[in-house]
Amino acid sequence: MVDKVQMIGTAFLPVDRENKKILVSKRSMNKKYFPGFWEVLGGNLEFGEDFKDCVIREVKEEVNCDIMGLEHLHSRVMYLNDLMYITAAYYGELCDEPVFNKDEISEIRWIGEDELGDFEFCPGDVELLKLGFEKI
Repeated sequence: MVDKVQMIGTAFLPVDRENKKILVSKRSMNKKYFPGFWEVLGGNLEFGEDFKDCVIREVKEEVNCDIMGLEHLHSRVMYLNDLMYITAAYYGELCDEPVFNKDEISEIRWIGEDELGDFEFCPGDVELLKLGFEKI
């Protein structure tokens, strides 16, 4: 069964409550999976990490920010191409202006719920974003 697990990790939705927006990122073209697709921040759990530590580390690596008000949003198991993806999703606010890691991300953008159809997102991310918009 372990050989069928593609990812155990986290997702993070940075929210701007005042403007009702969430920050999304465009995956670098050098990514093995879903290059050029839009996604929420996050990544793979490292050995010995818990989900909260993972999301804090990933956000720091991807947009060089700390998080305020980290809240659990949703946990899910998703099956895609005969592989299993396990994700613990969180939302909260960024402490600083995001500066993205160009090795990981080619672009970032704050979007409103009405813009979800304007982007090609990684599988499952639209559902997470809809849950995030319900919180703001």
